[in-house]
Amino acid sequence: MQWKRDGNDFIVKVERGEDVKGSIMDVVQKNNVKAGSILWAVGMIQDLEIGYFNGKEYEKEKYEGPLEVVSFHGSIAENDPRMHIHVSVADRSHGVVGGHLFEGVANPLLEVHIQKLENITLKRKYSESSTLKELEVS
Repeated sequence: MQWKRDGNDFIVKVERGEDVKGSIMDVVQKNNVKAGSILWAVGMIQDLEIGYFNGKEYEKEKYEGPLEVVSFHGSIAENDPRMHIHVSVADRSHGVVGGHLFEGVANPLLEVHIQKLENITLKRKYSESSTLKELEVS
């Protein structure tokens, strides 16, 4: 993995075979990002696991890939789950699937833009109505 900081922005290059979420979390932790946004990512992912929340639980699907990332964005909070990322990917027939990112490995690479927020607090708090840990902004 390679990364570089410019003010509150980070560009991360996740390289072949590296865990996508683990690599992003490594940069987040090394730079004390307690609140932030994952603005975009471009590249390809394999061994992808995504989920659809049906109102009670996530219905998960796995895709071998490699798959072209067509959309990738999320939020970073100071408590667990630290990251909430959504991804859409296309296969070689241009079919697109997407959902909540659980797992993925870069192949051959994934370029990610993270932005650290300085004056906003993002925490996750359990909501009985949604049964999710929702983002609380202050």
